[in-house]
Amino acid sequence: MDFIGTILWPIKWAIEAILVTFHTVITSLGMDADDGLTWVLSIVGLVLVVRALLIPLFVKQIKSQRRMLEVAPHLKKIQDKY
Repeated sequence: MDFIGTILWPIKWAIEAILVTFHTVITSLGMDADDGLTWVLSIVGLVLVVRALLIPLFVKQIKSQRRMLEVAPHLKKIQDKY
């Protein structure tokens, strides 16, 4: 395994675990395990979990952008002065 593969292995493992868990839950609800729709719904579930995990980063980014907008007029004054 290469260097990048070694670093990304835990992430790959977590994603596979989440995907298989969704697939198992969906098949236990009565859908066919070999059906393509089961895998599509598993992928949708995986995407929702990943997006939910990224929400704190999105909030932090929005707050940072708002602070930069508040500071922008002061930076403009300093740039005009010098």
